[in-house]
Amino acid sequence: MNTLFKDMAAGATVHALVKGEEMKYLTGAVVSIGQPRVDIPNPIQGIGQGYKQVVDVTFSMDGKNYTEAVDVTAYMFPTNKLGGVSLVATDAEPIVRELHATEKLDTDYIKQTETEIPKREKRIEACRKLIAELDSDYKEKLKTEDRFIRIEKKQEEFGGMLKRILEAVENK
Repeated sequence: MNTLFKDMAAGATVHALVKGEEMKYLTGAVVSIGQPRVDIPNPIQGIGQGYKQVVDVTFSMDGKNYTEAVDVTAYMFPTNKLGGVSLVATDAEPIVRELHATEKLDTDYIKQTETEIPKREKRIEACRKLIAELDSDYKEKLKTEDRFIRIEKKQEEFGGMLKRILEAVENK
């Protein structure tokens, strides 16, 4: 069973996973835990939200102190204060679960992307063909690009032939 933040004491270790540009695992320490209080939502932003019991948790991470209002039943909470979307927890278990979930999500994304790329490439080619049929300026532009590509290939071929001829003359 995970320890709740409200039950922690100053000096206890907290764990954090920062999911910014690069993922980092950090440990820090509890500086203080406030007394339970009722959190009243902002009347403008909190429409439809009820009151909840929270404790103010002040923790130190990388030499800086941060304070968050945390639900009294929480053993983990999200925050943006550590330089990216972060998860702060009373032990490493929720961090490990989040890492597994993130790995699966990213693996699934890569698999989906790999199957989507060929479909999207076909769609791009179909769009280009249809645009060329309907837009004479675009069609002329494609023809010009195609001519340049053919000229570049011929130049490469001639350069290769010239190189072989020069090597043959030098070796004689």
